[in-house]
Amino acid sequence: MNIKVNYDFTQHELVGTTDIFEVADGFKLGDLLRLIDIRITEVGKNKCIETTYKTTLAEDKLNGCVVFINGSPPENMLEQLLHDGDTVDFVYGFCGG
Repeated sequence: MNIKVNYDFTQHELVGTTDIFEVADGFKLGDLLRLIDIRITEVGKNKCIETTYKTTLAEDKLNGCVVFINGSPPENMLEQLLHDGDTVDFVYGFCGG
């Protein structure tokens, strides 16, 4: 299956704006997020860029971002099954105090 990922601007310096991931049937959103985080962390390490607030997960919970699949929030979050042709979008929110 091919899954398109549109990254938030906070991730652009590490992974660009979009990616296409080729994954097996039965792949879950949580599995995809872990793959993305490995890539973000490796690139950050190579470029000496802090990635703490740029990964998608923090201890298996979303890291300050909202995830959409085909324009809608997933119902089962990390357990949500992905389908061929899905598009995953990230939007990071920053709260002021």
